Amino acid sequence: MALSASRHLHGQQRLAVQAIATSHNGGNTQLMASRASKAVPVFNTSVKTLQEVVKLGKSEELSNRQLFARLQADPKTVDRLDMLRLGSEKLGRFERKKWFRYEEPEVKLPHVSFFAGAQVVSSFPQESLPEVGIVGRSNVGKSTLVNQLCGSSAARVSDKPGLTQQINFYTADNDFHLVDMPGYGFAYAKEDAQKHWLPLIESYIRERKTLRRVLVLLDARHGIKANDREFMALLDRTHTKYQLVLTKCDLVHRIDLAKRHLLVSQEVDKARNCIPRVMMLSAKHGPGLNELRKEILHTCNLGQKYLGTHKKKEVIAQSEYFEQLKVYKDTARAKKRRQ
Repeated sequence: MALSASRHLHGQQRLAVQAIATSHNGGNTQLMASRASKAVPVFNTSVKTLQEVVKLGKSEELSNRQLFARLQADPKTVDRLDMLRLGSEKLGRFERKKWFRYEEPEVKLPHVSFFAGAQVVSSFPQESLPEVGIVGRSNVGKSTLVNQLCGSSAARVSDKPGLTQQINFYTADNDFHLVDMPGYGFAYAKEDAQKHWLPLIESYIRERKTLRRVLVLLDARHGIKANDREFMALLDRTHTKYQLVLTKCDLVHRIDLAKRHLLVSQEVDKARNCIPRVMMLSAKHGPGLNELRKEILHTCNLGQKYLGTHKKKEVIAQSEYFEQLKVYKDTARAKKRRQ
């Protein structure tokens, strides 16, 4: 009896995986994925997007995990991640760790401090300076990112996701405002409070004339989830410019991170109001933060004020890095020939 039950269970798992890989209808995919979720770990990227990127034979039926394994990472993206030291890496048997690194010129934002919090629309501060909103799932690390971007502890951080329960406004030396919104999805908060947040956020997005861009944070381990798509649809409906940012990139292998970037970029192409460039960073270790700081300053038309000589420093630093990289590759090739 035990052997028969085991075979029946494995048969159900195989059927569930095939159903996820072959179904194209949104409703059917959600239903079948929910049945299989307990038995088979799947990626939070739509099957249709995976199948668009992976070239499949006519008779092939693959699970999400198999499709993801077949993806070819963009070599340019991998090289960029390698330079910025984004994503974890595993050296091959004969590979040596680089003795050099890209010394990225630091970009600093003006001093940031908290100046207003709003739980109702009437509490929104008066519109004055350009604003950049930050939003994402409750456990994606929004408050941590605010602190790391600004080099301060202006935003309160907790191990409990969902701590931000109002819209928090931070002023950057009277040049622009960073706006930290409550997280959507899972949160340690009462259901009534969560239901109140979305109309509050929607009112802010619809009515705020000084809002220049919304940064939508995504966990790099999962990519775009269902509630991320719902929020992106809201931003498209309200004609709000937004940009996707992959966070926690230090927790993903470098090659997998490049694949995740490819899939997210593929979905961005279909969005009406999304900025095409998908950003990647690790708030914990720092790589990618300078790129986001530059993006924020340019969005608020402050590039000339704060980035005057940065481009020149960046070109010099990259030139030095690529010279050392050439020596490293030549040495590696010579060593391989001797073996």
